[in-house]
Amino acid sequence: MADKLMIIFPGRNYSCDKPLLYYAGKVFQNRGYDVIKLDYNFKLKGEKDDIPALIEEAKPYIQKCLSGTDISKYKDIVFVSKSMGTALAGYAEEHLGVSVRHIFLTPVSEALIYMKRGKCIVVGGKEDSVLDSRKLKIYCVEQDVALKQFDEVGHSLEYSEDIYKTFAVLMVLIRLYKEF
Repeated sequence: MADKLMIIFPGRNYSCDKPLLYYAGKVFQNRGYDVIKLDYNFKLKGEKDDIPALIEEAKPYIQKCLSGTDISKYKDIVFVSKSMGTALAGYAEEHLGVSVRHIFLTPVSEALIYMKRGKCIVVGGKEDSVLDSRKLKIYCVEQDVALKQFDEVGHSLEYSEDIYKTFAVLMVLIRLYKEF
């Protein structure tokens, strides 16, 4: 049993099997972390665009999933989250009362309150339609939070017309996962 834990909090339409999260799990597993991949999307009945309501709907499920894990035995805990999952990861840290390091991928505005200096890195696209990239940058600068923004990509962190540029983004993120 490892003394390091990584938990993946997926987005509403972005499962743990999609590249940004799949490779995060692989990298951390290779680094000796126990990896837990949450899946709450099948439980959610609300409107897909009503992020605040979906977050509230998912919280009891998050509590239930994590209640069976003895978090206290881990010396290093990392949460990697995407979109709606960024707010749920922040909530989970607060609910569990443990110290966690975060990688927030394309966060939603409800996650901003959980972003703290020295405990996280935030990754976004400058064309993100879910959380305005300027608002995110201003918040991160004011809070002294590390931020990596990619030009010409939106919430998916993908280039719609250039798969090679998308792979380049993924390679940057894999390096980030290895060094975090």
